[in-house]
Amino acid sequence: MTLPIPYSGAPAYNGPDVQIGDVRVDGTAIYTPVGVWPIRGSRWMVIAQPIPITTTAGWGIGLAVACAILAIVFAPFTCGLSLFLLLGLLFLTARTHTMSGPLIVSIQSGPYHYMAQEVVYSPLHAAEAIQRVNFAQALASR
Repeated sequence: MTLPIPYSGAPAYNGPDVQIGDVRVDGTAIYTPVGVWPIRGSRWMVIAQPIPITTTAGWGIGLAVACAILAIVFAPFTCGLSLFLLLGLLFLTARTHTMSGPLIVSIQSGPYHYMAQEVVYSPLHAAEAIQRVNFAQALASR
């Protein structure tokens, strides 16, 4: 028979946790895969290397295929050339713009140095990751 562990109060609150790549930061420490370091006086540097990617939109490809099928179906009634084929080619010009690439965060706390990496998939994701790094810098300076 096991006895319940007596309640000893709430754990000490160290502030909010922030996750940057594989590094976790709270109000007192930086938790990396290679060790735990104090956050006070740490220096943070961000290197953003996003690559813009332009591709044909998926919905444009789907509509182009649907227009091609309609052009084949209506070909006997339109003497060969159908406006559906031209409309389908117009849908193929639709583009989507995204970005992908690493956001590298260099962390130095005393004699320790670590580089964390987070892959960003959109401008909003990159801005949110940079906000998390700025928050960690603010924790380091208090």
